[in-house]
Amino acid sequence: MKLLIFFFVLIATCSVTAQLKSGFDANEARAMIQICNSFTYLDLYGSDIEILPAGYKKVYTSPVYGMDNKFQIYTSGNKGVIHFRGSTSKQSSWLENLYASMIPVKSKILINGKEFEYQVGENRESHIHAGYMLAVCFFKDDLLKQIKGLNKEGIYNICITGHSQGGALAQIVRAYLAYLPEKELSAKNNFKVYAFANPMIGNPSFVKEYNEKFCEPGMSYLIHNPADFVPRLPVSYNDSTFWKENLSDIILNREEFSIQKTALEGGLYLFKDKVNLMVRKMSQNIEKQLIKELGEIVMPAFYEDVNYVHTGNRIMLSPTEYPLELKDSSILQSDSLMRIYKRDEHGIFEDKDLYKQPSKFLQHKPYNYYTAVLKAYFPEAYDQLGQKYFVMPEKVKR
Repeated sequence: MKLLIFFFVLIATCSVTAQLKSGFDANEARAMIQICNSFTYLDLYGSDIEILPAGYKKVYTSPVYGMDNKFQIYTSGNKGVIHFRGSTSKQSSWLENLYASMIPVKSKILINGKEFEYQVGENRESHIHAGYMLAVCFFKDDLLKQIKGLNKEGIYNICITGHSQGGALAQIVRAYLAYLPEKELSAKNNFKVYAFANPMIGNPSFVKEYNEKFCEPGMSYLIHNPADFVPRLPVSYNDSTFWKENLSDIILNREEFSIQKTALEGGLYLFKDKVNLMVRKMSQNIEKQLIKELGEIVMPAFYEDVNYVHTGNRIMLSPTEYPLELKDSSILQSDSLMRIYKRDEHGIFEDKDLYKQPSKFLQHKPYNYYTAVLKAYFPEAYDQLGQKYFVMPEKVKR
């Protein structure tokens, strides 16, 4: 009898330890951002073997869907990973990002006569990014097929990840999967989101629902770099959260408070009707372009507002530091200029205008997010890195 009880306890314990755990896990985040570098490595170097985490096996890469979206499936023991590709250079990929009008969280989209019903929330006041929801329509059948394939292998613990546009899709997909009936998706599935450098995907009402369902239980995380401009998109005035967030910055974190950013967002708030109109007209033009490329598309009616905010559990990484490079190195040979421009104890000129400014786009690179994760949580591994920041290979420079 005691042996039988011990046997059942052992089974229960194994079942618990097999589950994805609640809370931010630095090891998981490290593996996910390595996987998020896969498509970039394949594009630049022809292979992603060097960057992929040990113990993870790529078992599927989807074809291209809709607006140039792709995803990969990985396995590691009893865990799976769904990885969505970020934005590409294709026009349709950027139209997906810019198609930023808001649509209801529960409605229908019609593509070439085929109806796609979706739900990513419950509140009638909740609205989401039209472009990202449309993207899910194109690949959702294949995605569900791959999840069921993982289930057949006994894999129900699945991380969903992506960088940039891929991170936004990871969040939208997580919400979409939560509302599917069990006949379409097993209730045994246990999902966890790590979204890197992602744009915002919904309004405050949607975010409240998402936070309660996924963030508060510790099963969804955003990982951002404060110097990366992409997480500040789409254009939004942030409504009532604007003053509260900036007031907190002024009182609690003066060094990080940005007058320029505050003035911009404050201006957008004051002219929110014009911002809403601009986004709506842009979305209407984008929809016409998408119809030319993808066929008939009938979207739900656009919401009359574009008040985007981020979901919760944001982890902020340090910006990537690039080596200082003088705009004109001849200054070092000029005694008169060297007397004018002072240097600190490390030989660095105090006047930072003498140095070239690295492109802001570099802060968004997935490799820089990888090195930032190492720097924050695995300093020894970071110190051992041969390349601590992204540099475009010579063969692809223009």
